[in-house]
Amino acid sequence: MVGGFRRRIWGVSILLTLAAAMVIAWLVNKSPMTACGLEGPGSSGEHKIRAVQVVVQPWHGQHNVYGIFKIPERYKDDRRYATRLKIQEFTASLYAGGAEEENRDSIMVEHGHYFKRVYVPTRTALWFLLIGRFGDLRAPCHWWLVFVDRAR
Repeated sequence: MVGGFRRRIWGVSILLTLAAAMVIAWLVNKSPMTACGLEGPGSSGEHKIRAVQVVVQPWHGQHNVYGIFKIPERYKDDRRYATRLKIQEFTASLYAGGAEEENRDSIMVEHGHYFKRVYVPTRTALWFLLIGRFGDLRAPCHWWLVFVDRAR
C-alpha cells in the first residue's frame, strides 16, 4: 500500500517537473511581445542611445544579463549627466562614465566613442521571464541608455 502511494507521488512529481520545464522553455524562446520601433524623443535634456548587442543568459549565473552600448565620449563626464537604463517599463539609475577597459565583445569602436556594458540583475531577468516578456528583454531595440543633463 505504501509502496504504491510512493510510486504515484514519484510519477506525479516527474510529470510536474516535465511540465514546468516545457513552460520555461516556451517562455525563454517566446518572441518579443512589443514590436521594435523608434523610441520617441525624450524630454528636453535627455539623450537616448540604443544597445548595440545584448546578452541574456541568466541561467549561467550572475553578470550574464547585460547590454552593450556605443557611447559618444562626451557622456563620460558623470558630473554633467545622470544616467538611466530603460528596458520597457524597467528603469534603473546608473553612473554615466567608465569606458570598458578592454574590448571583450569583438565589436569595433569608432573614434570618439567607447563601449559600455550595462548589467541587469538576474532577478530582473527572471521577472521578465515570469511575466512572459523575456523576448522583449532579448531584443536590443528595447534597451535604451538615457543620459539626462544635470541642472547646473
